[in-house]
Amino acid sequence: MKWFWMAALLLMAVSATGQPATKGGGLPAPQAGDRDILARMKAIPQDRAVETPGAYAPAEVVKGGKVSLVRRGAFRVAPEAIAAAQAYADEQGSFALIIARGGRIVHEHYAPGFGAESKFATASMHKAVVALAYGPAIAGGRIALVDRLDRFLPELKDDPKGAVTIEQLLRMTSGLGVAIGDAEAAAQAVAGRALSAQLMFGEDSRAVVRSFGLVSAPGTEFAYANVSTQLAGLALEAATGVRYSQWLSRVLWAPIGAGDADLWMDRVGGNPHYFCCLQATARDWLRVGELIRHEGKAGGRQVIAADWVRAIAAPSPLNANFGMNLWRGSPHVPVRRYGKAVALTVAAKEPFARDDVVFIDGAGAQRVYVVPSAGLTIVRIGKPALGWDDSALVNLVLAGVAD
Repeated sequence: MKWFWMAALLLMAVSATGQPATKGGGLPAPQAGDRDILARMKAIPQDRAVETPGAYAPAEVVKGGKVSLVRRGAFRVAPEAIAAAQAYADEQGSFALIIARGGRIVHEHYAPGFGAESKFATASMHKAVVALAYGPAIAGGRIALVDRLDRFLPELKDDPKGAVTIEQLLRMTSGLGVAIGDAEAAAQAVAGRALSAQLMFGEDSRAVVRSFGLVSAPGTEFAYANVSTQLAGLALEAATGVRYSQWLSRVLWAPIGAGDADLWMDRVGGNPHYFCCLQATARDWLRVGELIRHEGKAGGRQVIAADWVRAIAAPSPLNANFGMNLWRGSPHVPVRRYGKAVALTVAAKEPFARDDVVFIDGAGAQRVYVVPSAGLTIVRIGKPALGWDDSALVNLVLAGVAD
């Protein structure tokens, strides 16, 4: 359990296939000394990685706005269903569980030592925020799904990666990864570990992503990988012409009434880790979920275009359970995979009781579940849960929804 968190994060950094590497891939030249990377890795306590957000340093603040009032009550969920959901959350080592229906919190519980002001490190939940932040940039004509990467990252002009599109990055069909061929399996496996560690802990993630190659033709295979979101984030910042922290604050974080959040940076003034590590409170993640449930509206204002929220929640051609950095509960898949080369899986032992469940996924069962047909948003944050069942918590709550 101690090393599950970092192992899960590093697994997502590499997509490997049996195909030979193409131009632009190959063995990386470390951009930071091994000792520096190891020191940054050790700075994050592996047995307390979720509940120690301050360990993700340096950080850059995403300014919130006037924090919106948290409303309670009014929309019913049966008490026995809430009790069962809380019991499951406790069994899985949860720090925070919030259940909201109809925009009102019907249940909010924190483990001892935590509260509404506690921030948490929720790993890949940030990926969904990156996708949402694309909405205003696309609506404003700054960037388009069909755009190639090399339009925004000139260093990729003569690199095959430059032809990868924004949509392929957001749908996790970029083809990017580290190839492992039969003749060089051991060496490339080492390269994969080195690249994933550099992407996570190095001091220049923009330089690191250039060492990833194409292991499959873009647009032909689903493979969830941190490098895809990192490139999507770099392109977004280039397209908007402002710091990502400022853009995110302006178009999303402040308008939804969230408090200040913290972005983990590769260095002071450098690049955010777009694929992970936006440190925020459980209530602020509830606000993100409610934004999705209301198709981009918050406080009666259209913050993100409704058609964009529908687009990122719609099924992808290559994975019906994935949209654009958002996961979908239907069709039912008993064991959810992140790609054929990623060992990590998550169970959903039973079908979701509603077929419109969408959710934000962070390593170790950090989750925001949204069920529009039931008016539900559920946030779970806690210890990495090896035995997490994605459908269990949602179905326990839905069992208490009678109307």
